[in-house]
Amino acid sequence: MIFLRSIIVLASMMLSVSFYSAATEPLVNITEIVSPKVLPVKLSANDEFILSADYYAGDNRSGGVLVLHDCENKRGAYSVVADKLAEQGLHILLVDLRGYGESVSQTYSRIKAKNKAVDIVSFQGEMARITAHWSKDLMVAYQFLVKKIDKSKGISVVSSGCSAAYTVALAENVQLNSMVMITPQMTYGDKERYKNLIDIPVYFITSVNHLDSYETADELFTWNGEKHSKMEIFKGTSHNYQLIHRKKYLANAIAIWVKDNLN
Repeated sequence: MIFLRSIIVLASMMLSVSFYSAATEPLVNITEIVSPKVLPVKLSANDEFILSADYYAGDNRSGGVLVLHDCENKRGAYSVVADKLAEQGLHILLVDLRGYGESVSQTYSRIKAKNKAVDIVSFQGEMARITAHWSKDLMVAYQFLVKKIDKSKGISVVSSGCSAAYTVALAENVQLNSMVMITPQMTYGDKERYKNLIDIPVYFITSVNHLDSYETADELFTWNGEKHSKMEIFKGTSHNYQLIHRKKYLANAIAIWVKDNLN
């Protein structure tokens, strides 16, 4: 009986200690661990090809942002940028361009094109066939986003590498609010088309030793007359996704700039 009483007393003491410890621990701020809700979406292109994307729903009176990957990566590489933009309350559409990620078929696939190419020329020819659809595909993505945002707000585009040229093509057909160009890769013709656009805020990001994108960004930034445009230059040769990955603060810097310039 004495032994039984001792066990009951000990159990009561342990329960009291456990309750006290739990009661004195600081509460977790739930808002700090909840991430923006991401909805996978499928978009039907003009030729009924299916584009895959991630949609982040924003605030009721917010604008939208299209986030485009480069020609070496798929949309997942830029999810950190999309996440930071979504934290600003914006509507985000992170797209797999045709031939990449989940936006593939037997006819349109960068991986299949690479595997069956006999040389660099044949690979480039096949990729030119795939990317020839990107301008129309981006219009479909843009129209999807237009339906999600407040009618009084605009849309910005974050591009990287080769997708900068297709952002220019989109801007020739719709009024974009602003653009971010991460190490833009553009031909002479692409740059001339950019110079014919109405000036809007553009955030150019490049590396000084990645000569192609540095010279392009410098030329277009000098041409751009919008007072809110900016250019950020890093040492080295990092480009496209590499730059976002190595400069951890850059995704948030992009998000803040876009938010500040998205009317």
